[in-house]
Parts: sequence; structure tokens; C-alpha cells
Amino acid sequence: MNIFTLRIKFLFCLVCFTFTSVLYSQNTETNCGTITSAESIKYIQSIKPQIKSFEQEFLNAKLSKGDIPVKTINAIPVKAHIIRNSNGTGGLSIPELNDAISNLNEIYQDALMEFFLCDGINYIDDDRLCHFNKKDENTLTEKHNVAGLINIYFTDYIKNTSDENICGYSNNVARQDVIVMKNDCATNGSSLAHEMGHFFSLMHTHGPKNETLTTELVDGSNCDTDGDGICDTPADPKLTDKNVNNFCKYTGTETDAHGDTFNPDTQNMMSYSKKGCRTHFTQQQLARMYAFYQTTKNYLSCPSFNADFSTDVSQTCEDNLTVHFKTDCSNITKWEWDIDSDGIIDYTTQNPVHTYNSGIYDVTLRVTNKSKSISKIYSKYIKVGTQPDMLDENFDSFEIAGDYGWTANDVSKNGYNWYANFGETYTDNTGPNNDNTNNDILGKYIYAEASGAEPGDVAEFISPCFTIDKENSELEFAYHMFGGGIGELHVDLKTETGYINDVIPAIIGSQQNNQNDAFLTKSVDLSSYTNQTIKVRFIAIRGSSWEGDIAIDDVFIKTIYTPISDETFKVYPNPVKNDLLYVKTNDSELVSNYNISNLVGQTFLSGTVSKRPIDMSNLPSGTYLLILNDGKSRVLKKIIK
Repeated sequence: MNIFTLRIKFLFCLVCFTFTSVLYSQNTETNCGTITSAESIKYIQSIKPQIKSFEQEFLNAKLSKGDIPVKTINAIPVKAHIIRNSNGTGGLSIPELNDAISNLNEIYQDALMEFFLCDGINYIDDDRLCHFNKKDENTLTEKHNVAGLINIYFTDYIKNTSDENICGYSNNVARQDVIVMKNDCATNGSSLAHEMGHFFSLMHTHGPKNETLTTELVDGSNCDTDGDGICDTPADPKLTDKNVNNFCKYTGTETDAHGDTFNPDTQNMMSYSKKGCRTHFTQQQLARMYAFYQTTKNYLSCPSFNADFSTDVSQTCEDNLTVHFKTDCSNITKWEWDIDSDGIIDYTTQNPVHTYNSGIYDVTLRVTNKSKSISKIYSKYIKVGTQPDMLDENFDSFEIAGDYGWTANDVSKNGYNWYANFGETYTDNTGPNNDNTNNDILGKYIYAEASGAEPGDVAEFISPCFTIDKENSELEFAYHMFGGGIGELHVDLKTETGYINDVIPAIIGSQQNNQNDAFLTKSVDLSSYTNQTIKVRFIAIRGSSWEGDIAIDDVFIKTIYTPISDETFKVYPNPVKNDLLYVKTNDSELVSNYNISNLVGQTFLSGTVSKRPIDMSNLPSGTYLLILNDGKSRVLKKIIK
């Protein structure tokens, strides 16, 4: 063996020894202290339709070869709190902090996220906090948290509530917006990115429980419900130093409930693998974080440097709309407006004016100060044009509350808003169990989520434009308001001259006696708005507590073309429209049967009158007789279909 070969072997061994040492040194710390509660899981489930919509948007952009513009990276502000000794010594250094943020940005750029420090560093000089216990979080955050920012606290040592050493943890419940990191964990390359993943809703790849084996199957058949709820992360039996070797290979032999051997991803950022092994997120994890930001955390904004703007108007029923944009941030040197998010810069002035044609538009703003540029996307911000058909919405096809020309606004900017949902709401002891349309778990409705908001917060839900082209029209909607902290539901109409508030008396307080009670209905007389183009606005005002979810469903316009009425019944429309015939009685105690036949007495339909319309879709066009029996007399109705 020659000297050259010996040198090569020596260098190879030295590299292997160094690599092994680095991996080992990065795993002497204990694991993550974030606990994914059952409440958090239920919340993610409740907003899953909204999340899925943005996930698909993200994945489409990633997979596109040019048809869909690459989305702008959203700038997300961070407030750094460095805990030091009482005499001002120690603590994370500025170079270490900058390196930690730079590393975070390198990892998160694929999630279309970029983090930046807002308004300097907050130094907390207190010996007691250098050895921080998670149970003291409220004492720390009540004094130092800055609203609207991700507050990251850096300290020497952290213990969980069981007094075990941990590397860090995240708290994203409501607007807590807290991450606490051990100093040397913040700089190890993966731990801060791991906790930020939790902040943006990701679970550990082995699932929410550390003490039991995952129920996710290796074949992936239950990947969207078990484990971490993400399908491109393999089932994980919980990685540790004992089943991952120094070359990041899985050495375990655990099997799932079907007897299949696990083959986990030892390099996934959300695993419990060796910290030096963790290098990446999967595409679906990236999409989930992007979607969670867009649906839940897009209020994050730095007061002194932001890409926020306001407009004089953002919606119209007309075919075009001129919008005046305005920014107030004082230290901006450059503005770049993409007023339809097509990837092309349209304006570079501070406050541009733009005229839109019919459609729904995203708006992207990128701003620059002397040293940095940041940007933000406002999804479906501009809505122009009239809905061509009469309003008739059961929300079953909605993925987010802002679909199909509807608009959901957090007026108070405090986390209170409307969401599309199916089944029960996120919060126990409030909200409906199912929708009104089908009364099953798959049907959807729209609701204002009270958890995480403050008493008196306001959320509005606005319809697309629709035209009242028939006389004797009514707006009908179903509502569910059950809970010990229900606030108020208001109904307004937007006309050419502005909003007419409270077109019916406000509905205040709990309206159902039990959570499983059916929806109730209200009607609004629209006869005075004939030939006008209008919108309906539902305003929810948050009540005294989190037991205050307010839901609406089945919002539609019914037109009574030729109403047929007597003292007992009201039948409409005539002729029948959309194959649906409504029969109503003012006597709530009355139970009546109906019989629909042709003019020679052949019966086509029969049943009991209820709140639901009679479906005549299987009958050919023609003239029919409707016979209603109220137990006292027989009433003959002539229905033209």
C-alpha cells in the first residue's frame, strides 16, 4: 500500500469521525416541548376546507411550468426577546440571532415565507428567566409580548411543566404567537425551524402523542387522518437516537397494525430524528404552512415596516371599479404594486389608482426601505361585477368563506371571522352539529368562530351582487345560535345609496335550547328593492365568551310570482321555478298532507308538508293540481310547472 492510499484512508476516517461527532453533539439536547392538544387538532379539522383550498393553490403554483405565476414570498415579522443575566451579560449574541434568522429563511423560502426582525431587539435582564419554566409563560408574555408579531424568546435553559429539559416549544393558540428557544438549540440548524413548523400548524411526523405508537399505517391508507395528517410524510414510529444511526439511517424494526415495517423519513424537519439529520419539509408540509398562514396568521404585520394598504372601495356590483390604494408606512423608499397578482409590476407610485373590469383579483405589494424589501399577498381582495343568477346558496361547495364572490372580513382585526365548516364547530358547547341543508356531517355552513376573539369583536360576511328582478321577493336564511356566550347577528342590505342597517331586528343571545337543535329561519321582504342590484351583509358581534359560535346556512331569494293564499296556506312560486314548490302555513300546530296530480286525477307526488320545498324535478312540464288537506277542508291549488 503506497503513502498516497494511506493518506486517502486517513482523511476518509477523519471525515467520518468529524461527521459522526457533529451529529452526536447536536443530539445531546432533549426533544421538542410543543404539545399538540386535542383542541388544536379539532381546530385544524374545522378549517380544513379553507386550508385545502390554499394548499391546492400552493401546489398548483409549485407544479406549474409557467401557466400559473410563481407566488411572491410573504414577509412575516418577528420580535426577538433575548433573556440575559440581571447585570446585562450573557444571552444570545446578535451574530447568532442573525444567523438563526438567515437559516430559517433559507429553509422556509420554499413555503413562500420570509422572516424579518421588527423594531429591534427586546432585552430582558432577569436571572430568574435564564432558567425558564414553561408554566411561567403567561407571566413572561403578558409583560413582553408584542401583538401582531411572532414573539421569539431566547434563553439559556428551558424546562417543561414536568421540569424536564427541552429545546424549545411553540404556542400558536389564538393570538398568543409565542416561540421559546434554548439558545444553543436556536443555532443548531433545525430546532428553530422545527418549532416554527409547529407554529404554522405542523405536527410531529409520529403524530400528536409521544408516548404511544402512531396509528398511521405504512401503506398510507389513513394518512390524512392519522399520524401528522399529511400524506407525503411516511408513517413514523417515533424516531430517536436509538433507532437512527449516525449516518441518518433508520435501524428500527417496529411494525404497524397490519404488520408492515415502518420506513420513516429520518431527514424530515418535524421528526424526532437526530437534529443534524433534519434538513427538509415535504411539499405537502410546505403547502400546509403556507395555507395556515393565509387562513389564520396573515394578520401578522410590523408597525414600522410593512406592506399593508387600504382602499376607498374593494367591491362593486358594476362591471368596473376604480380603486384608490393608500399606504401609510412612512419609511418606504420604493413601492411595487402587482394589482392582479399576475407576476407583473403595474405601478411603482405610493398610492396608485387602478380601474378593474369584472372579476375577482389578488393584490400583491412589495415595499423597500433603505436596507430591505418585504412583500405580502392579499387573496381575493378585489371583487367586481354582478352575480348573473338569483342568489341561492347552501355553501356545500365552499372551501373557504370567501369563495364564489362572497367576502369574509375580520372587521376588528383581532382574529374574529367567518369560516366554512361541516360537522361540529371547533368549540365545544356551541355551534351546530350539522348543516341545515342536509342535516348531515358532510353538508357545509358558514360560522363565526368565537374562540380566540374578544367580546365585542365584529366580523362581516357579504354576498355577491344580485338583482331583484321580480316583485314579491324575499330573502330567507337559516341560522344557529347556541351557547352561553352568544352575541348578536345583524342583517344589512347594500344598495346603490349605501348600506341599510338592520333590515330585520337584530338576533341577540342564544336562540336554540340545545346544540343539536335544528336551524331556525328568518325572512326579509325585498319587494321595495325590485329592479335594484343589492348585496346582503351578515354581521356577527362576538359575545361574552368562547361559547358563542354563530352559524348561517341556505341563503336564497325566493320570488312569489303569483302567490296563492288563504287563511291557512301560502303556496309559491307559481309558475314553479327551479322545480321547487314551497308550501307554508302560519299555524305551527297544523300537520297537513299534500297530493299533486294531473288534471285527470293521476297522482304524481304526495307527502307531508314541511319546511323543505317539494321537489317536482321528475315531473314533466304541464299543469297540475295541488290538494292540501288541513283536516277541516280540502283546498284545490292549480300549479303550472
